[in-house]
Amino acid sequence: MSMKLLHLLVMISLSFSTALLLQPTSEGQVEQLADWTFMVYLDSDNNLEEAGIDDMNEMEIVGSTDRVNIVVEMDRIDGYDTTNGDWTGARRFRMEKDNDPALINSAALEDLGEVNMGDPLELIEFTEWSIRNFPAKKYALVLWDHGGAFRGICYDDTVPGLPPGEYDMINMTEMNFAAEKIFQIAGNRKVDIWGFDACLMAQMAVLYELKDFVKVGVASGFNEPGDGWPYDAILEPLVNDPGMDERELSKIIVQEYIRSYEDGAEDPEDYPMVTQAAFDLEKMDEVVYLLDRFSEELASRGPIGGLEYYTQIFLARKNANSYDMASVFIYDLTGYPLYDVVDFTIKLESYITSAFPKNTEILDLCQGVRRSILGTGQQPGFMFYSEHDRWHEDANGLSMYFPNKEEGDNSPSGLPSNYLMSYEDTGYAREHLWNEFLHAYYGVDPIEDSTPTISIKEPSFNASVDRYDILTISGTAYDREMIDRVEIRIDDGDWKTLPGITGQGKVVWLNQLDISHLDPGVHTIEARARDRPINTEPGTPGRMTGPVRTQIFVIDDRHTDVGGFEIPPWALSIFLVIIIIIALALGAIVFRGRTT
Repeated sequence: MSMKLLHLLVMISLSFSTALLLQPTSEGQVEQLADWTFMVYLDSDNNLEEAGIDDMNEMEIVGSTDRVNIVVEMDRIDGYDTTNGDWTGARRFRMEKDNDPALINSAALEDLGEVNMGDPLELIEFTEWSIRNFPAKKYALVLWDHGGAFRGICYDDTVPGLPPGEYDMINMTEMNFAAEKIFQIAGNRKVDIWGFDACLMAQMAVLYELKDFVKVGVASGFNEPGDGWPYDAILEPLVNDPGMDERELSKIIVQEYIRSYEDGAEDPEDYPMVTQAAFDLEKMDEVVYLLDRFSEELASRGPIGGLEYYTQIFLARKNANSYDMASVFIYDLTGYPLYDVVDFTIKLESYITSAFPKNTEILDLCQGVRRSILGTGQQPGFMFYSEHDRWHEDANGLSMYFPNKEEGDNSPSGLPSNYLMSYEDTGYAREHLWNEFLHAYYGVDPIEDSTPTISIKEPSFNASVDRYDILTISGTAYDREMIDRVEIRIDDGDWKTLPGITGQGKVVWLNQLDISHLDPGVHTIEARARDRPINTEPGTPGRMTGPVRTQIFVIDDRHTDVGGFEIPPWALSIFLVIIIIIALALGAIVFRGRTT
């Protein structure tokens, strides 16, 4: 045996050994991650079934590629559309390219039977299936169906266990729960785009539920026409340039949606009131803080004993753009309860500027709220891209809840008879002050001492921390008069007051925690703030926020084996055989050398 042959044997053995080390632990070959997996949770188990079929065919015009997966869970209903086999129940698809605009030719990967797409667990299960089977560098998730702003989304008309005529939907608490679980399923990664192909979902209380788990939200302020998003026009640029990021793709969604209803084409038909906007949810905290100050100032006591600018607030609300099916031109014919945040501040500022005396604090806050939403100069704001139809220049794209009190409505609570108490169940209403302003406004009862607010900045949700490290927890608290204390607790334990945390206005708080006593695993940290009471007897407790929470995953690096690749027994056996062969070859060479 020559030295060249020996060298070749050694190289083969080393290459084989390296290949063994690079083998995945699961079956199959190592696959390169796709750039995007675009997930559509398509609930057409209602009167939108025909539109759902059309959108599936639009997705097939583009089709999935090696770099872009287009995956869908579609639930159908009996009686609205009889095409494509007229199947009912839910199926899952990876959409393949097909030029037939009427027939869905992509094979169903799973037939689920009848499911409830108004159940957040179904949304979680679909997303988990998509991520497991079609992993990617970035993920977009679109909730497709009827939308009702903070009331809910994904109305399913055929629910197992419910009698005919009853439906289910995903409410805001459930959507927040789903977003949290999806964040964890994705490996503690925020969903890159969470879109709503549904009506009225560009609303503060809706977007607030996603802020900790999603990078960019895309939604409509107005009702969406039945044709919804133009998926072929949205997905073709993505397939052609799969390296684009979430901000680029969200801009395309906004642009193509508006163009599809403003281009003079017959299908989809042009529509006189459309908006679509993209929101940087990682910038929501500053908007919420300014809206808290704004809400509190609007509801404060004026010199005549009531809300100082009640009339100006009423006029601004009456004339601001409403997201209303009847707002074909500039007229608010029905008093729909969702009003444009930006336009409201513009109208209010105008009315207060004409009043006497002028409250410069409110005027400054009107401008501050707008800057935080729209941005300034080259610095994008919370709503970093939006477009609207030609008829509604004042429709900026972000709405707030502000229902009219109907004429003759003398309800003793002060709230309008059409006020939806479900708004009080949203995280935004529980943790912030807009609903306190609404109660004060309807009852013409100024806020004497509003509830403080609090947020946790660090640690980020589900952050991994070593139990032997010192954990830094930080956040902000706000109260116009005085923050008296900030308290925290872990896993429903006793509340502990952080030392030295007090002050007026916005207070930054920070503390270091010894967590060495915590077992490895998931732990919940909560924080709350208490203000200092005004005009009360000494010793009276102040008002307190509801708790806000984050979650940590405690690890123990001193006692936990470091994970890694485990060489299977069969690989070790083969490697030993190769070593033996090499040893025998070396022995043969040595022996030949001694006998010649």
